Amino acid sequence: MTVNVETVWIDTKDVQVGDKIACLLSDARAYPSVTGWTDRVLELSKQGLEDVTHRTFQVNGAPWWAEDMTTFDLSGRALVVSRDAEEHQEPEDGDSEGTPSIEQMQSWMSEGGAEARDGCWVEPDGTCEHGSPSWLLAIGVI
Repeated sequence: MTVNVETVWIDTKDVQVGDKIACLLSDARAYPSVTGWTDRVLELSKQGLEDVTHRTFQVNGAPWWAEDMTTFDLSGRALVVSRDAEEHQEPEDGDSEGTPSIEQMQSWMSEGGAEARDGCWVEPDGTCEHGSPSWLLAIGVI
């Protein structure tokens, strides 16, 4: 299932609870919902520089690979936020539940295959007879 989601750039400080952050990595996509945030001030003034504030968003439904995509500079840089992501989209590119660990994926690679999202055994960059891609392909590892 292909989901076309329109994204907009908005200031980090204007992100609201319920907005969806567009996390994109290779062919993998995720649209986790913002549930809150914390701000962290990097006190650079001690070194004669301007202090910088980073906002880390707490999100619901983010896959493991999107963790680094939820922290942004609060000083006016823009954040890609999707306000139109479909709630019922299939997590075709990885999800937070059932996604294999890095160790599991490394083990598969050493075995010369990978598990497909439906549990079939396939080539690392392949799909099974049911059309389900390997986890490695689905989340953009390869």
